[in-house]
Amino acid sequence: MPNTAGRDAVEGMDELKEATGQDATGQNGPDHSIRHEGFESEAEYRAYLEAVAEDAPAEEIFIDVERAAAREELERQVHELRTEIENLTARLHIIRHQAGSVVTENLRWADASAHDQLGDYPWLKLSGAMAAAFLVGKALQRLPFGSLATAATPMLIAAARERRR
Repeated sequence: MPNTAGRDAVEGMDELKEATGQDATGQNGPDHSIRHEGFESEAEYRAYLEAVAEDAPAEEIFIDVERAAAREELERQVHELRTEIENLTARLHIIRHQAGSVVTENLRWADASAHDQLGDYPWLKLSGAMAAAFLVGKALQRLPFGSLATAATPMLIAAARERRR
């Protein structure tokens, strides 16, 4: 896509000259005998202006405007995300508080249930029952169940045959 911004700028200078009666140097009239510093003629000066105008950053201006719009959009999205994070943080705080309340209530319920079922000192009674179960288990491990099972097997088989008849 050709850059027409430069030509428009030169045409704009022509219109400025016509409206004010002065050229870009501020001198009156279209005096072609004016020598611009570093240029041999007015035509060379105009050719230079056209070349510079073609390279003018008109597209960069549009890109900067687009970047500014994109930046504003990003800032809006960042603001929305920060607001969402604040909302989620508040909700998480509420959930933590509720979870703590649930745990506390469950402990109260378990304690009340143990008191209802076992009376006073329910945890002491439960620990005593667990200790008794452990000791009975250790005592049963010491009994010779292998030899008892070997001796009892023929009697169990005979009883099973009797039942089938």
